[in-house]
Amino acid sequence: MNYPKISIITINYNNVDGLKKTINSVKEQTYQDIEFIIIDGLSNDGSKTLLEKETKNISLWLSEKDSGIFNAMNKGITQATGDYLLFLNSGDVFTSATVLNSFVNHSKFKGDIIYGDYKFEKGEKEYPNQLTPEFFMRSSLPHQSTLISKRTFQTIGNYDENYKIIGDREHFFRAYLSRKLQFSHIPIALSLFDLSGKSNAKEYKSLKQEEDEHMFKKHFGLFYEDYLEFFKLKKALSIAKGQTINGVFNRAIKKIKRLF
Repeated sequence: MNYPKISIITINYNNVDGLKKTINSVKEQTYQDIEFIIIDGLSNDGSKTLLEKETKNISLWLSEKDSGIFNAMNKGITQATGDYLLFLNSGDVFTSATVLNSFVNHSKFKGDIIYGDYKFEKGEKEYPNQLTPEFFMRSSLPHQSTLISKRTFQTIGNYDENYKIIGDREHFFRAYLSRKLQFSHIPIALSLFDLSGKSNAKEYKSLKQEEDEHMFKKHFGLFYEDYLEFFKLKKALSIAKGQTINGVFNRAIKKIKRLF
């Protein structure tokens, strides 16, 4: 097997504690062919001092003003020379020292967008093997647990910087709709996701909803309202089925199996 070069890109702004955790997590990885790039937004909390101290463990770092998360991520893409890119932002860490090695050596490691699962402080999230338009209406892939081929960005472009919250979601959706790229799921929790990020903050909830609607209207076009109505009806049908006797019985059986 030809082992791919992995470019790990970390963006940071005034999160020196989170940045330190991420740097330490990357340093301890047993996988050898890693390029580690850090894009800092000209932090004033000691992040730059930390970067200067850790220079020998970082392939390249920049500390300069940017216009937002996806502008910083695009800077990382421009600098990256790896076969695959992984966006592990400040505060995010790998789930173990050997997990990247296990991920890359997995039998299902193939394609352009190879996504795993992730853990968070009090749980974990597993992703489906098959993706559908309905999946992207409800959710997105985890950029901190997804290796994205350099070819992906060459094929569909970089992140759309007009989005301030959901640029990664829009990029995954754009890649899916292109039908030019192969998606693969590896059932390994690659990262421990820091839930304190901007995309989960309550004050950005309304902006996120606005951006979601804009994205779907852009990509679904005239069919947006039809898709929306279809997914609402499908959800209502699923809820109705779950309220039947069989639905209650099946949930009880699943609960018993979890207990024993």
